[in-house]
Amino acid sequence: MEILSQAYDFDHIILPLQDRLLTEGVAIPGWRDGEGRERSAFTASVLRALVELRLGIPERDLQAVAAEAASRMLGLGVLDPLLRTEGVEEIIVRDGFVQVERYGRIEDVGALASDEYFRQLARRVAEFGGRPLGAASPFVLVDLPDGSRFTAMIPPLGESTNINIRVFAKRKLSLEDMVNLGSLDERTAGFLARVASSMAASVLISGRPGAGKTTLLNALSFHFPREAQICLVETFKELQLQHPHLARAVVKVGEREEGTVSMREVVNVLYTRMRPDILVVGEVVDDEAVEFLHAINLGITALTTIHGNSALDALHRLESIVLENKATLNWVPTRERIARGIDLVVHLDRTLDGRRYVAEVVGLEGLDEHNRYQVEILTGKAGTGLGVMKQQMRGLWRGEGRKEG
Repeated sequence: MEILSQAYDFDHIILPLQDRLLTEGVAIPGWRDGEGRERSAFTASVLRALVELRLGIPERDLQAVAAEAASRMLGLGVLDPLLRTEGVEEIIVRDGFVQVERYGRIEDVGALASDEYFRQLARRVAEFGGRPLGAASPFVLVDLPDGSRFTAMIPPLGESTNINIRVFAKRKLSLEDMVNLGSLDERTAGFLARVASSMAASVLISGRPGAGKTTLLNALSFHFPREAQICLVETFKELQLQHPHLARAVVKVGEREEGTVSMREVVNVLYTRMRPDILVVGEVVDDEAVEFLHAINLGITALTTIHGNSALDALHRLESIVLENKATLNWVPTRERIARGIDLVVHLDRTLDGRRYVAEVVGLEGLDEHNRYQVEILTGKAGTGLGVMKQQMRGLWRGEGRKEG
């Protein structure tokens, strides 16, 4: 591909090709329909159009150029191979230059195509997702068929085309895998496994973007009891919960249209009507935080993720989101309900070289006389202790398993 890209200007090849194919009634196959026989048939049509257009391409290169041009018009084009590369977690495009985050480190790939090529690619992906992308709507978020998350921003919002594709790992890490990778120690892993299997703790998993919150939540799901009923709601299909009995809802974000529902409405229906033993909310960022707080104060065991700089900061951020979306609720009762409902906060971070790790595991008892959160840091910055943890959590930390009845 690199040799072909140096020898031929594909931007100038693809534009007349697309016009020719359109005139002949040859449609570009759907997003992932461009595989197997459909892809071969489309490539053959591209080859025929190239010959007819007489673009001065030597006969010896025609098939290779046709295959590359077809690839650039299908799927993610020049980015497609990166989407399938082992270890790639994020694909980043800035003004035609491509980088990837792989195993936690940023690597340069190079200038694979022009900015205009990536702008047209972003528009095609947006169309696939049923979203407009242009001067009036210069950014878009789309779920790709393989579960990857596509985000693009184009002028006039940005100076050039900016694309980020979050690629979710095909392999599901267990807590044991995370111990082997140095993400947490064996005692903490055993404790978290007991927490998940007991169904006795509502857990807030915090960290900055890319810290491993989703990975940890997936790992905890290995330990949910098989007989448990699990309800999951998220805005992007990124969680891969390992459980046979899963009611899953994916709520599309963006402008409200007739017939669509909000995250808050779905969370409410799940915990009030579908009797979950465990409710999982992919991430709390908006008014779904209000329903999450209702659920954990009605005896529902619930887990979610949230952005935060520390375990304590995550509690305050949850509080702020709830208050922003329910202005009539005073901060003191809000804080009391959070302190009663949340049992544990697990905070993750990452080192400069990309290693993710559990930075803090914090037990929560309630509020002190000054209405401040009473927390006990089990692992992390301030040692260990059991002074203010809820009784059930103290037992699990000591190594006691799930209590029946």
